[in-house]
Amino acid sequence: MQGPSRSDDRRSENPDEAAAQIGELVLRIARHLRANSARRLAPFGLTDGDARALRIIGRARSPLRMSEIAQRSRIVPRSATTIVERLEAKGLVVREIDPADRRSILVCMTDAGSRLFLEIGRARDDAATELFGRLKPAERAELLDLLARIDSADDAGSAVSHEHLPAASPKRERRR
Repeated sequence: MQGPSRSDDRRSENPDEAAAQIGELVLRIARHLRANSARRLAPFGLTDGDARALRIIGRARSPLRMSEIAQRSRIVPRSATTIVERLEAKGLVVREIDPADRRSILVCMTDAGSRLFLEIGRARDDAATELFGRLKPAERAELLDLLARIDSADDAGSAVSHEHLPAASPKRERRR
């Protein structure tokens, strides 16, 4: 007969202690996922922040203002500007004057950016599959449900949308 599993050692009868343990495990898993993702993004010459901004821009149904990118990324506007400048230097996005408000700048994906958006999406999916593929399909479904419930409760009072979840938005052609 086998001894207690590693997960049995982590279980606690105290709900507060269990919540703390869950928090610690989620942070460790997030670090592992981020490191795996960073390793997979390295060949594309992107930081995690660059890839996040590219995903946000790529999933948007229309061009975004810098302030929208900053808000959706949960970063300050100056940092969003720095990231967009890097993406623009790589030919992945372009900035255009908003015809409705000439004081505003819109960020649009280029064709090269759209192609890379798809590639990094596959790399990110592969990193998640490597990590969560250890679970049975029913366990993955249950974990997804639980995490989505926590995330939606957390975002209930927030104006931030679920940019991190896949969207089925149609891809549009952008000029260079």
